[in-house]
Amino acid sequence: MMKETNSVTAAVRRTLGIAGSTLLALTTLAAGTASAQEAQSQESSGAVLDVVTVTGTRIVRDGYEAPTPISVLGTEQLAQMATTNLADSVNRLPALSGGRSSHNYSGNISSGTAGINTLNLRGLGANRTLVLLDGKRMVPATLGTGDTATGAPDVNSIPTALIQRVEIVTGGASAVYGSDALAGVVNFILDKEFTGIKGTAQVGETTYHDNESQLYSLALGAPFADSRGHVLFSAEWAGSDEIRGNNRPWNDAGYQLMNNPAYTPTNGQPQLIKRFNTGMSQATAGGLITGCYYGTAPNTAVQAGCPLRGTDFVEGGAYLPFNFGSVISNPYMSGGDWERSRNDNLQSLTMQMDRSTAFGRASFDVTDNTSVFAELGWSKTRAINHHALRTFDFNLKIPVTNPFIPDEIRNGMIANNVTSLAMGTTNADLPPLAGDNTRTFKRYALGVEGSFTMAGDDWSWDAYAQRSTTEALQTAPGNRINPNYTKAINSVRDPSGRIVCSVNADANPANDDPACVPYNPFGIGVNSQAVIDYITETGWADQELTQDVVAISASGQPFSSWAGPISLAFGAEHRREEVDGVASVLDEASPSVFFAGNYHASKGDYNVTEGFVETVVPLAANVPAAQSLDFNGAVRWTDYSTSGDVVTWKAGTTWQPIDDIRVRLTRSRDIRAPSLGDLFNAGQSGGSNFTDPRDQSQYLVTSVTIGNPELKPEEADTTGIGIVFSPRFIPGFTMSIDYYNIEIDGAIASLGAQENANRCERGITDLCRYVIRGADGKIVTVYNQPQNILGQEASGYDVEMSYNLPIGPGDLQLRALGTYFDKLQTKDSGATVEGSGLNAGGAGIGLGNALQSPKYRYLVSAGYNWEPVTATLTMRGISSGKYNNSFIVCTEGCPTSTLANPTIDGNHIDGVKYFDLSLNGKLLDSGAELFMVVENLLNEEPALVAGTRGGGYYNGQDNADYYDRLGRYYRVGVRFQF
Repeated sequence: MMKETNSVTAAVRRTLGIAGSTLLALTTLAAGTASAQEAQSQESSGAVLDVVTVTGTRIVRDGYEAPTPISVLGTEQLAQMATTNLADSVNRLPALSGGRSSHNYSGNISSGTAGINTLNLRGLGANRTLVLLDGKRMVPATLGTGDTATGAPDVNSIPTALIQRVEIVTGGASAVYGSDALAGVVNFILDKEFTGIKGTAQVGETTYHDNESQLYSLALGAPFADSRGHVLFSAEWAGSDEIRGNNRPWNDAGYQLMNNPAYTPTNGQPQLIKRFNTGMSQATAGGLITGCYYGTAPNTAVQAGCPLRGTDFVEGGAYLPFNFGSVISNPYMSGGDWERSRNDNLQSLTMQMDRSTAFGRASFDVTDNTSVFAELGWSKTRAINHHALRTFDFNLKIPVTNPFIPDEIRNGMIANNVTSLAMGTTNADLPPLAGDNTRTFKRYALGVEGSFTMAGDDWSWDAYAQRSTTEALQTAPGNRINPNYTKAINSVRDPSGRIVCSVNADANPANDDPACVPYNPFGIGVNSQAVIDYITETGWADQELTQDVVAISASGQPFSSWAGPISLAFGAEHRREEVDGVASVLDEASPSVFFAGNYHASKGDYNVTEGFVETVVPLAANVPAAQSLDFNGAVRWTDYSTSGDVVTWKAGTTWQPIDDIRVRLTRSRDIRAPSLGDLFNAGQSGGSNFTDPRDQSQYLVTSVTIGNPELKPEEADTTGIGIVFSPRFIPGFTMSIDYYNIEIDGAIASLGAQENANRCERGITDLCRYVIRGADGKIVTVYNQPQNILGQEASGYDVEMSYNLPIGPGDLQLRALGTYFDKLQTKDSGATVEGSGLNAGGAGIGLGNALQSPKYRYLVSAGYNWEPVTATLTMRGISSGKYNNSFIVCTEGCPTSTLANPTIDGNHIDGVKYFDLSLNGKLLDSGAELFMVVENLLNEEPALVAGTRGGGYYNGQDNADYYDRLGRYYRVGVRFQF
């Protein structure tokens, strides 16, 4: 088997040839031609597009190239990838980093964001990437708050079958398109002139025979009324199975980052350590005795000397001795019976996804230069994900009077003066935590567009009205009702000898609960369905997000200079965003009663009115050292009903000294306005294991996330400098390299519950109002609210190459794209966190809301087209990285660990490269083709990334954000077009 693998690897490297040698310089895209000019020559069903409005500018001008870099992903490249979701294809481009998908965000319940597919340019957050459908905004897919997905649309709702190309602007474009274009724009362009019928049917599965997927799509297009009108229709269904648990070989031994229990500031040991064979030290599925309460100290659990410590309750209520690990750092341990207390292998490796879309469009030429159109869009997505745990409790206190205690254990308690047991459990008899989210997207658009001549100058114009809605039904089936659990777990025998809830047997009739059914915490499979029904319920919230847009714009060339015509575009837009919803009675209860979710109906709205002007002014043409020199400028005034007005602008130049070289320069002021969730979220909450900064004790705390209506827009200053090289002496070769720098002021972020408590304890008293302590001094609830608190800066380089040349009987196409993240800084309270070069996802310690990404990403492809067969080999990957750039690595003789520079025993995370193979074969002249795609051809395993220290329990390796965890994946199918 090893010999076979090595031979495949060698063959892959030989096939890459010239493309593989460019890896030292590259790191981003694997798609389409490098320049927008080449996009303008693409064909749509055989009809050449005479003029294409290129994303990044409102100027409609044949042959003009904006100074902002644009990459294009065409239908041919999308077909070669053959993913079941459009976002999975686009997210392979190196300029995008950290977007959400069904593969990397399957464990979240309370936020309701599981199941959405987002795009994240520059690693700055999906909410700073403006996603457009044919140049028009899309409604947000989720409420969220203080999260990088807040306000981002769901790419699942886009009609994939009719996409002609995807254009990615990797630079600020707020002056051209408005808020959220801070990092750039991704514009999905529809093939509005498609004529005929086309369809796709494909199936797939991993090399482990799971995550089975299917996709079926059909698109129709036809003219009518002597070609004055045109109709389009498409429908699509796609689905993929959930992978329950994690049975992959790389996950055989738990790998966890934890505090070193032996560390002291002076003993030279590192404060943080990474260990294999990791499970939980404080709980097992059926219950684990971790200590004893004695009559002399009834409120203090004692571990040392407790004769019952290490009793593990298993199936049927039996019990076994439990060996604690050689390294214990609560709530984790390494060694011992770690496999009995681990739970990461129960969490969904990827969630179940079912997606349906439908789209229709009709256009009609009312006159020779005026046409009207109507568009209808609909999609429905359902995502089901399962968390690793049912629900967990690390600090249960079970008194000796509990009737479920086995007699032998009770006798031991009495003999040793033990009044109560300290226990931890993950409640195996209760359902696993789950999120079942259904999103229904609807879009209606009416518009008119046309052209006219005024004073000898040609003008084009358009106007449209659009309403889009997302109905997000978030459900949490099997959610634990905490008050019921508390009552059920505290049981006694009544005078008749029956086991009853203690509230029904005490002297206070006011607290009686006739429905209460006692819960047995000792073992697995020991509780009836009646008990489970009493303790659990489905939490839910139904939120509707609505976006109304009315816009008008015009573009023309009203003036001329000696160098050429001066282009002008201007327009106005009014937009209204609203959220309205309803939640279950239990979700709305206060204080929170569910273990997770605790959704609250959010209500609020805001409106935006804006106007813009953009111009292109030729400064020189056909003179020595300047075949062309153009200035591109734009300004936009925006008035928000919540925060007042703001002005954004852009200034740029393109200079072509000779045919072979083009230089581009831009400077812009961009914004991201707070989203509906940032402003109006009424609250989401859940329980989590929490470290009290006052005494470092750990216990369950409720964290509540709410919106902040006082937020202001984020502001960013963006600089871009680039050069495009298309040498005449190498026909078919194009190369571009661009530098970017983005500085964000007043970035919106939530510190997080733990950080709020930590800073309050360090003396930042303004935050103490968010930390609620009970009469016993313990934290009960921590509120988390977004603020304009951060400064952020991102800079780096994009490189893109393409080379097309005939070889033998066919054509060879080479493409290479890469992004180098030179700087990805987050500045907070005087401290700066450098996030460039971090591969740890959420495992980095002290990162909080910091931006992070691998140092570089790349994508290289080599395709050979020999009709009727096309073969494409793609190599994509990321650099190696660290957990945190501020860590000091040492194993002995370590300096004192500090908050700014913690010590750790290792800070390296491997990079990775994947090879994908695509084969397409046309069936003669039938209009059909067969295709096969193999992703991760060599079945490369993800890097080992130790689980995050702050998880509260071991929930698995933290390698979901940047690595393929599924393994080799096969897809086969057929396409046809007539």
